[in-house]
Amino acid sequence: MKKLTLQSLATIMLAITILLSSCGKEGPQGPQGEQGATGATGATGAQGAVGTANVIYSDWLDATFTADTLHDGSTIDTVGFYTTIDAPKLTTDILTSGEMKVYINLGTADDAYIAPLPYFSPYNGVTIEPNFYAGSIDIYSNLNVSTATQNGSKYRQYRYILIPGGTSARKASAVDWNDYNAVKKYLNLKD
Repeated sequence: MKKLTLQSLATIMLAITILLSSCGKEGPQGPQGEQGATGATGATGAQGAVGTANVIYSDWLDATFTADTLHDGSTIDTVGFYTTIDAPKLTTDILTSGEMKVYINLGTADDAYIAPLPYFSPYNGVTIEPNFYAGSIDIYSNLNVSTATQNGSKYRQYRYILIPGGTSARKASAVDWNDYNAVKKYLNLKD
C-alpha cells in the first residue's frame, strides 16, 4: 500500500510539473499583417497661442534709489534706500492669484549676472527686497543700489515678470480626508 501511494504521488507531481511548464510557453510570432491604405489628410488647424502662459515682463529698467532718513532733532540718519518701479499691468488679480518676480542684473547687458529679489549677500551684507502694489513695485535696500554707468556700460538694472493666475488649485478642505468614501469620490477613485 505504501509503494502504491508513493508511486501515485510521484506520478501526480510529474503531471503537475509538465502541466505548469507547458502553460508558460508562447507559440512563434505570426506573420506581419498587410499595410492599410493611407487616409485623407485632415484640414490644418488654427495657429495656437504663444506658449508663455500670458507672462508679462518689462525691459531692463534703470532705477534711482532715494535715501530713507530719520530726523532726530539736529541729526539725520540714513536707514536705507528705496525706489518705485511703475508696473501698469500689475493688477489686483495678479496680486491675489498670480506670481510676481523682480530680478537685478548685477553685471551688464553684455556680461549679465542675474539674481532674483529678494537678494541677500552674506559676503557684503547687501539686502534688496521688493514689495508689490497694484500698478507699482517698491524696492528697498540697505545700500544705494541705483543703476550706475561705468565705461559706457550700465550696471544694476532691474526687470519684473508678472504671471497671471490661470486655474485655481483644488481646496484640500473640500474633503474629509478621514472619510474613505468622501476621499474616493473627491479623487474619482473606483473600487
